Amino acid sequence: MTISNAAYLKQFHDTAKAQGSKVISSDFSLEIEGFEFNWVLTKQCPWPTISTQGEIEVSGPLGSASWEMQQAKVNQQGAISFMETTAGSIDQMMVNLIASGGKFNAKIYEGTPQKFLRAKRIEDCYIQLDNPDRDWENRSQIMLFSGTMFFHYFGEIIPGNSNDYR
Repeated sequence: MTISNAAYLKQFHDTAKAQGSKVISSDFSLEIEGFEFNWVLTKQCPWPTISTQGEIEVSGPLGSASWEMQQAKVNQQGAISFMETTAGSIDQMMVNLIASGGKFNAKIYEGTPQKFLRAKRIEDCYIQLDNPDRDWENRSQIMLFSGTMFFHYFGEIIPGNSNDYR
């Protein structure tokens, strides 16, 4: 038999609502410097966060141990996917990026570049793409370029220009 009643559950509901609306994973855009017009083709990218790199075990007397944290993790990586166009927008962007040294800076917006709650600046990024498959039987999916983006994030958050990006 449950012990929860409506009044008890309402307390949890009110506490959760007081924290504000939840962030929706799809509400983002990635804008690569020099290729700002391709932001609408990014399907997936990592959302940078700052945390420690891990733990350091410190030995103590009688075989005891304790933990110390490592430095902040600023070198990061995550999955990235782009939707390709018939004009070859992503393929050409990658060729141009490699021709100019391969690295770039970018902003990841919570919202769109025009209307956002906040943005995070990432630096010294590069992308390693997997070769996409072409398949005669696959008539139900757009072509995606997917891979891993490597980048550095130093905790820079750009204040938004809107209270609601919808």
